[in-house]
Amino acid sequence: MIHLTLYLLRHYIRSQKYFAPVVMYVIAMLLIYSYRPNPIADSYSVTAMLLFFGSAWLGLSVMNAEPAGQIQLLVLHAGSRRKVIFGQLWCAWMMQCALVIITVLYPVMFGMFERQPTGGEWMMAWFGHLALSLLGLGVSLFFQKSYVPRFSRSLPGLIVLLLLSFVQGSLTNHLPEWLQWLNKVLPPAFYLVREMMIFEEAKWGAVLLSIIWAVMYAFVLVSIHVWLSGRRDIRS
Repeated sequence: MIHLTLYLLRHYIRSQKYFAPVVMYVIAMLLIYSYRPNPIADSYSVTAMLLFFGSAWLGLSVMNAEPAGQIQLLVLHAGSRRKVIFGQLWCAWMMQCALVIITVLYPVMFGMFERQPTGGEWMMAWFGHLALSLLGLGVSLFFQKSYVPRFSRSLPGLIVLLLLSFVQGSLTNHLPEWLQWLNKVLPPAFYLVREMMIFEEAKWGAVLLSIIWAVMYAFVLVSIHVWLSGRRDIRS
């Protein structure tokens, strides 16, 4: 499994498909810190929101990095499609963790904040960014070419879903009653970013609940994707 993950990671880096999502995210992060000093909670909440988008884009590019024929060869060598899926997931997660490390440490190392973060703010930053990056990865899984063959359709669909995840707080007042259920099934990115933004006023329980909710939602999406991949193995 380790060798498969490293192979996928090397192949993905060589393909340079990571370039667009990583560079766009880093540029956006640098623009946020283009002036100083910055408030800690507000800045981390904005970068967490951007990381949600960046992780989804990065996850989609990882899942689409291998051509269909190469995937079949990897399945034959690995023994099952699920092993390849787990390798892709680990590859994407490693890339996203690298972005999380850069995001959390950069403003502290270069003195972009008005003061040093407290212990609670450190925990909020690490867990919040990790949860939203995992959530972005989970959402992106169902827009890869094995589910939506045409990239011209998958990318707009992914963007719309990501945007809806951040306006769901106001959807309740605009949706008809028979569509209110949409607000409950959308990825809970809005609620976690909101709790991060008002961290100084919010209670730790509310922040922790939002983090757990986002992580559980992501794991459900990943589990469904892995289960569907296993069914493909059975049919084949």
